[in-house]
Amino acid sequence: MLLPNSVGVGSGCIIDSYGNTSKQMDIIIYEKEFCPVFCLNESSETTYYPCEGVIAVGEIKSTLNSKELSNIFKKSKSVKNLKRYSVAETGQLNLGKYHSYRSYNSKVSFECTPDEGFDQENKILDQIFCFALCGKLELKPETLVNKFAENLNETKNGEEINLISILNNGLIFFRNKSQKKIVYLQKDADSFYFLSRENENFEFLLSTLSQIILNGRTVPVTTFNRYLNATNGISIMDGINGINKDL
Repeated sequence: MLLPNSVGVGSGCIIDSYGNTSKQMDIIIYEKEFCPVFCLNESSETTYYPCEGVIAVGEIKSTLNSKELSNIFKKSKSVKNLKRYSVAETGQLNLGKYHSYRSYNSKVSFECTPDEGFDQENKILDQIFCFALCGKLELKPETLVNKFAENLNETKNGEEINLISILNNGLIFFRNKSQKKIVYLQKDADSFYFLSRENENFEFLLSTLSQIILNGRTVPVTTFNRYLNATNGISIMDGINGINKDL
């Protein structure tokens, strides 16, 4: 009820058109109008969302301890390693090869310069945003910071969890101290930070998700055809389950 009406909220797994599947996610925020949802037996365990239409994913934990923190990182990796389908093209403006993009919940895709183009590897707004929402912290703050660092050392750039909100204990996020700002990718940061506070941690998460929905980008809607086509090509053969009439 607190997110824009243009998005849907579900749970299940995320897929890409290269045959990869994420681990099951507690929360999946997706483009309600455009993203096809493949559901078998009305079970979240067999519900699949194409990554091109997924905006953000989240894990819900009643308590945050070492085991759950490790699980959060594993879930994030499984999502961040999915690949949105994007092909370089040359537009009418002769700006060079570029990867077109569109804003979430928009049909319109844009021609742009190569630097402005869609770039899942390097731009946070072109990625699926990964977060965790936890009820309470079971670790001492110093232990939490050390365990987060251990998991981060085993995580490649681009695979990391972007934000952890602990309802009554605080937030974990990346930051760039030299630029005095919060960032959401390890490669853009020079540190990560545990902000200990008792209030407004959920509100901060909601505000961040709203900004991702508003400003995030993905690939053209035609990409969904890769999931909807039964085959890449159909050969119609004489006399095989059909009737032929010459023109």
